[in-house]
Amino acid sequence: MDNYNLTLRQRKLLHYLQQQKTYTTGEELGRNLHVSARTIRNDVNEINQLIKNSGVCIGSKRSWGYLLVFDSEENLKKLSQSNNSFLSRDERVRHIAFRLCLSDMPINLYDLEEEMFISRTTLEHDLQELRRKYILPEPHIGFFRYKNNISFENNERKRRMIINRLFTDNWNYNARGNAFYQYQYLDERIVNMVMREVNYYMDEYHIIMEDINMVILNLMISIAYYRIVSGHELSSPCNFECPDKEVISATNALLNSLEEKLNCSFSYIERKEIYIHIYYSRLIDAKLLNFQTVEKYFNQTLIHLANLYIQTIKDIYEIDFSKDEDFYITLIQYLRYLSFPLHNLNKVPTNTDVARSKFLIEFEIAFRFQPLALDYYGNYLNYEELIYLAFCISGALAYKSRTSPKLKTIVMCQLNLYSSWNLKHQILNKFSDYIDLYELLPVYYKDNYDFSDVDLIITTANKNITSFPNCTTLLISPFFTLQDQSIISAYIAQTQINDLYKGNLPSVSKLLEDAFWHESIDEEEYFPLIEMLANDFIDRGYVQQDYLRDVLMRESILSFAFQPSIVLMYSLSPSTETHLSIATLNHRIKRNSYKIRTVIMACFKPEDVTLVFRLINELYYGNFNPQDARFLKTKEELLDFFSGYIA
Repeated sequence: MDNYNLTLRQRKLLHYLQQQKTYTTGEELGRNLHVSARTIRNDVNEINQLIKNSGVCIGSKRSWGYLLVFDSEENLKKLSQSNNSFLSRDERVRHIAFRLCLSDMPINLYDLEEEMFISRTTLEHDLQELRRKYILPEPHIGFFRYKNNISFENNERKRRMIINRLFTDNWNYNARGNAFYQYQYLDERIVNMVMREVNYYMDEYHIIMEDINMVILNLMISIAYYRIVSGHELSSPCNFECPDKEVISATNALLNSLEEKLNCSFSYIERKEIYIHIYYSRLIDAKLLNFQTVEKYFNQTLIHLANLYIQTIKDIYEIDFSKDEDFYITLIQYLRYLSFPLHNLNKVPTNTDVARSKFLIEFEIAFRFQPLALDYYGNYLNYEELIYLAFCISGALAYKSRTSPKLKTIVMCQLNLYSSWNLKHQILNKFSDYIDLYELLPVYYKDNYDFSDVDLIITTANKNITSFPNCTTLLISPFFTLQDQSIISAYIAQTQINDLYKGNLPSVSKLLEDAFWHESIDEEEYFPLIEMLANDFIDRGYVQQDYLRDVLMRESILSFAFQPSIVLMYSLSPSTETHLSIATLNHRIKRNSYKIRTVIMACFKPEDVTLVFRLINELYYGNFNPQDARFLKTKEELLDFFSGYIA
């Protein structure tokens, strides 16, 4: 592996491609690695040169993208591991964190510079990143610096938690070990033995937990073993208690077995650490849960919280999830898990902006939980917690769409009946949950047919079928290609979004025309810009000061800036008017790695709240490329630009 000398980004690129079963475009790879498609192309060329004798290569196909081709899983595994050089900040920061966790003495900064072949300036930047990644988050370990020496606080529990995180971050769930560093600092044979024992005893005692918690458990025990034999036992028990006797029995049986095999001793304090992790991680058997049994497994506070959130969604968006038992059970399990003082959420393997773009509406509904989270948990949900709630919402919306009345659909084809019959079954094979396809007709019959009860016409003839206002016509080929499937899928998705709009909502184009406009301004900072736009509403008495606080809270947890050029920001704090405030900038400002030219802020009257879905849909799911607006600075230019896309 040392001879390949792949950078961390190149190993991440290989790891990402390893997860894919089909071709992935350079643009998608670039979005996930925060680089351009050109950089991806250059990396692919360099990787293929470096690994040409490894039995692994990255294949490419014009207009399709890239696909990993390999003849040996072992060769692929070797390629993704780290070497002994420190080519990136991530690698250096990880190394410093390990050194601090394992060292009993302060570490000299000059030694670190020589060890990693870096300058003091580079090391100072690395220490700032260390603070961001490992010191400020849980478990909030103390960091001390005296002259040219640094150290972590002498807290064995916190040090172990950080070591565990160093391995679990980027864990390879397709194999075993960290995707980039494998078992660095640990003996793979010991870890594999622990894994086998844990699997056996968890199964023996019918304890099931999620993958992330199983990985953490395996590493907790492995790390505990190494720390114990090196004289670093835990000195005080944790403050939590485990009331589950079955968990205690399973843990004791597991650790008793490992004591014999590893020739070491796990004290009560060490065992209690494992009790607590398994207790908080143990899943309730979903087959036991339904509307009638929830009171047996969940306390009244959690049940009330779940009911209150579902009612909040109904009151604000007129979306009723109350009869969806599967969603209710999933939601209350999620809320229970968050209520534990220790809960681990696996990082979603895509960058924040990609996830945000796929879950725009779901994130909006998830954010409605934030006031409840503050009341119940004492804090707002962070990004990882929000995205898992967004997953729950996405599933509930999918179920709602699947169980809603289907689109009444006919097929009109100029070919013989047998072709139409084939199309019927190809369409139903893909979209039977959403489409009620009840008639096959020749195209000429369009002049005689009553389309008043038809929602959708799918035709192979490129001609006007009907002018009936509530009926949509989609043109596809007789062969039902992937492009044809995409056309129908996009239409179904659009109808589902349209169903979220409630009431007689204002026209988006009219709101843009009547907005408060700040054209070609010279503001260079992002947050003063937010304050200026919010004050347009506050000064006119449309909203209270809590509007600005809510916008800033949302921005701090999940930035509104997740695409270039145009940013939409808002709060659903009640407003006396539904209005927009828009600023265009003389010089683009950078936020969240994107260059921003236009910021649009919105406030909503309570009856117009679902307008936020229309704004999201038309500004982010529209048919325009936001980069095309990057040079537009005036109201006239932007209105002309939007006129081709927004109703």
